[in-house]
Amino acid sequence: MNQQASRSCGSCTACCDGWLQIEVRGHQVRKGRPCPFSVAHQCAIYPERPQDPCREFVCGWLIASSPLPDWMRPDRADMIMLAANFFWRGFPVDVVVPAGARPKPKALDWLKTFCAEKKRLLLYQSEGDWFAFGPPAFQADIAERLARGETPWSP
Repeated sequence: MNQQASRSCGSCTACCDGWLQIEVRGHQVRKGRPCPFSVAHQCAIYPERPQDPCREFVCGWLIASSPLPDWMRPDRADMIMLAANFFWRGFPVDVVVPAGARPKPKALDWLKTFCAEKKRLLLYQSEGDWFAFGPPAFQADIAERLARGETPWSP
């Protein structure tokens, strides 16, 4: 079953609604500051949208190989997944940014189970704090990076 091949954003504009920290044509998009070109769940500049970040952004729910079920579309699961955003000791690390205060518990539980079964690591944000899901060494490394004020995915 290859249902992902036909996925589209539909009315989801979570990536433009201020949950990701990006800049579009000189406008800062941040929590509380959605993209000014997102109007009524549509991109007003879609044909002319910039390469970076708009065209280059890869939503983990949209990619053809996405294991995420339909109900985990970002606006339904309150989370944006960035699949294999970086690697830690050769293991892919999926990063989840909330589309709201926190991801929905059902979505986060599903993702933790998936990551455990597939030997993937998970880094997620909830209510402004970062959490690492995976082996103790991964959790400790991420905690140390955060304590030093680094981004969790720094080399």
